Amino acid sequence: MYREINHTADVAYEIEANSFLEILNDILNILKENYLPSINCKNPKFHKYKIRENEDAIFDTVNDWIASIELGYFPVELDKDYVVKFCSFEHLDGTGFKALTYHNLKLERDKNKLKLKVVFDI
Repeated sequence: MYREINHTADVAYEIEANSFLEILNDILNILKENYLPSINCKNPKFHKYKIRENEDAIFDTVNDWIASIELGYFPVELDKDYVVKFCSFEHLDGTGFKALTYHNLKLERDKNKLKLKVVFDI
């Protein structure tokens, strides 16, 4: 579960999830909602990420996704083994991000939940 929160200049979200995989899936959904891609998935590409469940993994993975979008491939699915399916797209109808920042990027465990705030540079 995620929700957009107010931030002075950039776009920020607060995420609460049951697992690290769920956090990454929420961020993938945030990208889809903001970029609004028109996907063409005739020849998908796949990439397996070696994930350590920490802030650095979130930062590196999400910024890799943003770089892939700039190269014409959108991350569309993430499986339980951290394999991401990338598809080309016809066009983007939304507004994209320059990068995920380290600002306030701190993964917290609260009972059985993971909590995280993410800030995207626009």
